[in-house]
Amino acid sequence: MATTRASTANAAVPEPGDGTATPPVTTPTPTVTHYQQVAAEFMSALDEISQIIPKLEAIHVSTANLVRSRLNVPNEFLATVTAAVEQVPELQAIQKLDVNAAHDTLQFLEAFRPVRDKVDAFAKNLKYTMDSRKAKLATDSLLTYDVAKGLARDPNSATIASLVANMKRDLGRRGRPKTPLALRKTTPAPGIGVPTPRLLPPNEPEGWVPRDDAGPRG
Repeated sequence: MATTRASTANAAVPEPGDGTATPPVTTPTPTVTHYQQVAAEFMSALDEISQIIPKLEAIHVSTANLVRSRLNVPNEFLATVTAAVEQVPELQAIQKLDVNAAHDTLQFLEAFRPVRDKVDAFAKNLKYTMDSRKAKLATDSLLTYDVAKGLARDPNSATIASLVANMKRDLGRRGRPKTPLALRKTTPAPGIGVPTPRLLPPNEPEGWVPRDDAGPRG
């Protein structure tokens, strides 16, 4: 839990008319947690690393659709077209493709593909780490909530009952996950609650009379 520390304001405070000294004005300053400091250092280092990538572009709505529509063009095709323009003066004359810029782009794509893969893997691992830690805490919290609800039924546990009410308020109704205890209660035993299949009579012609295996009677 983050605590606060007081910092004294540097601004001069006017003294009252009776000559008594006015106590200094203090402003609470939030304390930076350990993880906030680590996250800030990581983001600062990430900003520095981003400067290494030449001409790093930000996503823009005006060009996003065009970029997305060209991603299915194979890199091999791009290299073949570049080589063709490099060899044929007639293709150079139409000035639709800059050979030097094309080679630069192909080299960039080849070099930074493993970088992108590593960054994507890191992003997935970071998200999973956050989700996993939340899931562990959520499981422990739900189990504690279940136990606390049982203790709150005791008339002498008014404090626990008040805390359980706070838990219920913050857990909410919509989308509330089932606690492990509730899941055990609601899970049906094998074979229970499964409807028995009903056998339907065969579709026989009108006037048909069932006969046994002994053959015709009479």
